[in-house]
Amino acid sequence: MPSAQIHSILPRELGSLPSTARRIDVREPAEFDGMLGRLPRSELVPLATLPGAAMAWPRDVPLLLICRSGARSMKAARMLAGQGFTALYNLEGGMLAVHEAELPVEGPGVGPRVSAGQARDALCAAARELYGALTPPPCESLFEGPSAFPQPERATLLQALERLGARARADGLASEAIDYTLRRMRDLTALVEDRKGASS
Repeated sequence: MPSAQIHSILPRELGSLPSTARRIDVREPAEFDGMLGRLPRSELVPLATLPGAAMAWPRDVPLLLICRSGARSMKAARMLAGQGFTALYNLEGGMLAVHEAELPVEGPGVGPRVSAGQARDALCAAARELYGALTPPPCESLFEGPSAFPQPERATLLQALERLGARARADGLASEAIDYTLRRMRDLTALVEDRKGASS
């Protein structure tokens, strides 16, 4: 029996997959239909249901495993390798990386790309919501230097988000609420339009 090998593949390398490869998305239904959308031709098989669903699948058909960030899909790939599947591909970085690569996605929850300013404003609103009746940190303090706040780039927004998480943890806010806010805002940040080459 051939041994299983799990290949990591970047979004820009999707065209190199065999044409027979199935795209298996192991996220939950709300994520599959959510703002990050899904790759065209992908099939929803939530991770918890994967072992049972895969029992009837041919073991030699190539499978591309997809999730939000690449962690659950790697777990799925290992699970399938244990069931004897021999052609497994993990989408490195998941749907977040697909958006960063600006590849086409589909789904009912996919909205238009957002500007960096819109994402910054949403981050400030998320901080206020996270802190509730408590006083949130000034939004500008989450950004490194005064010039980063008015026109942030995607990387700057992600750094500000990490600062918000660290500050909220230091302030003793509930971990579950912090994690939810950070996940939601990372998803939104993935939709920030790429301004490379744009004239100011």
